[in-house]
Formats: sequence, structure tokens, C-alpha cells
Amino acid sequence: MEKKLFTEKQIDISAVLAGPIPPGFLIYKNYLALGKEKQAYITLASTLIFTVAFFYGMFQVPHSIVDKIPNFLFTAFYGILVFIFFRNFMAKDVNDAFEAGAQRGSNWAVTGITILGLVLNLGIIFGLAIDQPFYDGEVAKVNGNELYFDKSIPIGDVNKLVSKLKSNDFFGTDYGNTARLQLINNEYLITMVVDVQLWNDNEIINSLTSMKWLMEVEFGKTTKMKLESVSLSGTSKYKEL
Repeated sequence: MEKKLFTEKQIDISAVLAGPIPPGFLIYKNYLALGKEKQAYITLASTLIFTVAFFYGMFQVPHSIVDKIPNFLFTAFYGILVFIFFRNFMAKDVNDAFEAGAQRGSNWAVTGITILGLVLNLGIIFGLAIDQPFYDGEVAKVNGNELYFDKSIPIGDVNKLVSKLKSNDFFGTDYGNTARLQLINNEYLITMVVDVQLWNDNEIINSLTSMKWLMEVEFGKTTKMKLESVSLSGTSKYKEL
């Protein structure tokens, strides 16, 4: 059977499109085709360990910092790592194999591995996210819902917001909703986690807007509110109310 190897370009593209797992698996396949089983299994294990460690580390970075990092920097980071590895540890063997008659791996195979790798990346992210707090700071848990708040905020104000969230049925027993209360420059900011598909629901928006004004009266302090929606990839979108 003739050897089929994936090129540097194919591997780099998979890294840019879907993170660390697809290029690791393509490099693993290359090592197998080259008859280097030990390096293949080391690559596979290292890829999984790196992926888990990387995403775990990202969960430890404050949200305020992560939100300021452009997404393209992450894809560039993966691409540069793969580029450096391929050029230093694999390029010669692959080029020699092509000169000896090896065939290039199918782009369809790359596409399938890239999609599978993306799914595995998301699975790892979700698995890690289960044990991570949604926001930094203290948390009040009510009926399966969570209100995160800064330590500097008086507990009386926290309880006022909890009471209002319960009376507005945002903190009902069947939801598992999340909100946040921050004190910024002596002003309160309430963040409500609401799926982006509901941002044009006038009933929900009017209810939240009314709650914002009522809470400003309750707090006796300027109060702002924004909505946050988090995508499957972990990217947040915001809307000021």
C-alpha cells in the first residue's frame, strides 16, 4: 500500500480552523505512515494533554481579560505552534517520502478530521466549563440560579437584587439563569445572561428595562444593565439596555 501523507499546508489550515486537536491527529497519521509509531502515540497523547491544559488555563484567566483578546490571536497561536513543530521535526521526513513516491492525503480526509477535532475541542471546553464559575467573585445561589457579585457590594443590595429577580420570575425554579452585579466607579452594573435569540423579544426587554429602573431606586445609585449571550465557542456578545 502506498503511503499517504498530509502536507504542512493541510495541517496548518486545520489548526487555524479548528484548534489544536485536528493538526495533532494529522501529524499522528503522518508518523504512522512514516513507520514511527512511538512518535505517533507521543504526539496524540501530547495533543490531548496540551488541549486540556490550554483550555483549563484559559478558564483561570479573568473574563474581563479574555474578552479583550481577539479571536484571531488564538488561531494564530495554534497555527504558529504547528508551523514550528512541522518545520523542525517533520518536514524533512515528509519531503523525503514525497520524493520517494508517497501520495498526498485527501483534502476530504482533512475536512473530516477538522470537523471531528472541532467537536472534540468543544466537548473538552464544555467538560471543563461544568466545574468553572460563570463569573469571578462571590455567588448567591437561588432555586438553581446564580447571582455573582463583587465582594465590595453590601449584602443588603445583593439581597435586593435577588428579591427582584425572583419576583420577576428570572430566578424561577425551572430556569437555572445567571446574573451578575458589579460596582464600577460608584455605579452598579447588572449583567443578565440572556440568549441572543431573545434580545428582540419586547416583553423580555421591557421587563428587564423596568427592573433596571426599579433597582436604581432601590439601590439609590446609578444603575446600568446589559445582556450577555455566550456562543458554543465561548465568545460573548453584549447589548446595553
